[in-house]
Amino acid sequence: MQRQATLNGYVRSAVNCPERVALSSEDDVINANLAQYSQFQINLQTPVLDPKRCQLIRATIPNVQLQLPDWGGLCFFYWSLATATTVPTISNLRAIRLYPSYYIAPSGHTAFIRNRYISDPSDLVTLLNQAAGVAGDSATYNPYWVVSDVTFAYDTTKKQITFMGNTASTFYAPIGYNDAILATVLNGTAASLIKMPNANNIANLTLQPQVAQYTLNLRVGYAMSGTSRGIQSFAVGQAAYADITNVAFANAVTVPVDSFPNLVYTNTVSLYLSFLGGASVTSNNRHNLLAVVPVQSGSLAVNNYITATSNLLTRLSQTISNITVEMVDDANMPYLLPDSATTTIELSFSYQDKNF
Repeated sequence: MQRQATLNGYVRSAVNCPERVALSSEDDVINANLAQYSQFQINLQTPVLDPKRCQLIRATIPNVQLQLPDWGGLCFFYWSLATATTVPTISNLRAIRLYPSYYIAPSGHTAFIRNRYISDPSDLVTLLNQAAGVAGDSATYNPYWVVSDVTFAYDTTKKQITFMGNTASTFYAPIGYNDAILATVLNGTAASLIKMPNANNIANLTLQPQVAQYTLNLRVGYAMSGTSRGIQSFAVGQAAYADITNVAFANAVTVPVDSFPNLVYTNTVSLYLSFLGGASVTSNNRHNLLAVVPVQSGSLAVNNYITATSNLLTRLSQTISNITVEMVDDANMPYLLPDSATTTIELSFSYQDKNF
C-alpha cells in the first residue's frame, strides 16, 4: 500500500494541492470593523501544501475611486512674489486646496470646496476656480490661501490647464513638487499647517492630507520638480520658479505649463501576497509582489485583468493556511475600497509531484 505523504503534520492529498484558488474580499476575516479596506485576509479551511509555483490568473478589482486621490495631492502651490527675481521664502508660498471628498463640515463652516467626481479637464478648472474664489477656503484654516488671487483656464485646442495671477504688482510662478520650502508644509513641520475643522469637534482640527512630493500641480500639468531647469529657461531665472522658463510672471499674464492634465487616479494596482516571501521585489524595495495589475477601466467601473503570459513565482511558503492580499496604487498608498466593492483574485498553483 502506498504511504501517504505528510507535511507539517498535514496529510497531502488532492484537497491540499489545488491547482486554482479563488480569493474573495467577501470572505475576509479582518476588516469587519473598518469603513474601508485595502487588504483582506483569507483563512483556508484546508491548507495548500508544498506548492512549487504560483501565478496570477485573473484579478477583478473595482475602480471605486475619484480622479484625484483623497489621501493627498489636493493642494495647488504657487509663489506670490514682490518682483520677478525675488528669492522665495515660506512667506511667498500660496495654496489653493480641495477638501477631501469625505469631509463633513461643522455647523456654520461653509467656506470650502470638496474633491468630487471630475468629468474632464474643463470640469477640474471649474473646481479649482471655485476653490480659489470667494468662499473657496478660509485663511483661518489655510494660511496660504488668498481669495481670488489666481484664476485657472483650460485651452481646448492645446488640451492644457494654465493659471495666472490677479493681484497687481505681483509676480507668480508654480512651486515644484520637490521644493525644499514646500517640503516643510507637506511633511508636517511648518509652523502653520493647512487644517480642516472637524464636524464633531471644531476645536479639534484635522490636518489636510498631504504626501511628500505629491501636489495638485502635478495633476493640473505643472509637473516640474522645482530643482531642475526648464527646457525653455536657457539658464535664466530660478529653478524654484517651477515652470518651463524658470521665470516668474506678472499678474494678468498666463504662466506657461509644461505638461497635460492627469485625471487618472492610478495607472496600476500592485498586489502583494503574504506567502510569496523573497519571490519578488519592487524598485522601492517592497517584497511579496504577486503582480502589477494595469487599471484599464474608468472611474466607478470594474477593472478585470486576465494574465496574458506565464510568469511563475517559485519561492513560496511550504504550508499556506491563510493568505493576506494587499493592494497599493502608483504612489505606494493603500488602494482603498468600500465594503460594498468586492475584489476577487484567482491564483494558479503547481506542484513537483502528486504522490498522494
